[in-house]
Amino acid sequence: MHIKELDYLSPATLAEACGLLHSGGPGAKVFAGGTDILPDLKRGRVNAASLISLAGLDGLKKIEKRNSTQPHPSTLYPLPSTLFLGPLVTPDALDRSALVREIFPGLSEAAASMAANQVRGLATLGGNLCSAVPSADLPPSLLTAEAELVLTARDGERRLALKDFFLGPRKTALRLEEILTGILIPELPRGTGTAYDKFQARDASALAIVGAAARLTVKDNKIVKALVAIGACAPTPLLIAAAGEFLAGKEPSGQNFARAGELAAQAIKPISDLRGSAQYRREICRVLTIRVLKRAFERA
Repeated sequence: MHIKELDYLSPATLAEACGLLHSGGPGAKVFAGGTDILPDLKRGRVNAASLISLAGLDGLKKIEKRNSTQPHPSTLYPLPSTLFLGPLVTPDALDRSALVREIFPGLSEAAASMAANQVRGLATLGGNLCSAVPSADLPPSLLTAEAELVLTARDGERRLALKDFFLGPRKTALRLEEILTGILIPELPRGTGTAYDKFQARDASALAIVGAAARLTVKDNKIVKALVAIGACAPTPLLIAAAGEFLAGKEPSGQNFARAGELAAQAIKPISDLRGSAQYRREICRVLTIRVLKRAFERA
């Protein structure tokens, strides 16, 4: 199927992009790498009258540490510093960033696991989030990061916790005239480790059958805080509240990690398809949860 003729627009500023999105109405779509929207246009999954390229907006390509001036949703007060990720950052850039590897190695692992080299160099973090594909690799790690999104429209911006962003397969809380302009990760406490792992049918270009992310903060051999997120096993990526609540206050032991894995397997909502049965996915979820918890503890 061929893509029908449409207008291609390349704004030089964010304000111009927001204006074009406003004037273009429902038929205007923003994009960056195009690895999701172009196949969707060919398949007829997305209808568009115009494409607004964000590729020229260099401010959306940054990875940097910033001082926090606004309270984060997880606290009542501003946190000391925040890792800012621009939505045009590619998975390859995330994987190569020394800052990301230092602050949040689980996200670096998730980026490195995505697709083939060519796709990792072209796709974007923003596209991976806004496409809201249930098997996407980056959302589980960002959920355990308690990431916050900056969503910008012509009349201003708003902040939204990532956990409130995904509404269903390919459905998000992004409003018609909004552009994702930043992903904010609050500073992690001392003694925190993160990890990501996934199971796929083959090594190259395969979607996750199950993806698992974990974050542990440990002090005096006790787990102060635990977050576990699972992808590809429900209509949206899931934060497994039961696993985190169980681990809080306990020792970081193999027995406790095994119980958290069981709780994660019970909490997901997998389907059966050509890549695996629901029960198969539950078992893989259990195993991967234990694996990422152990790795996060080693890093903590």
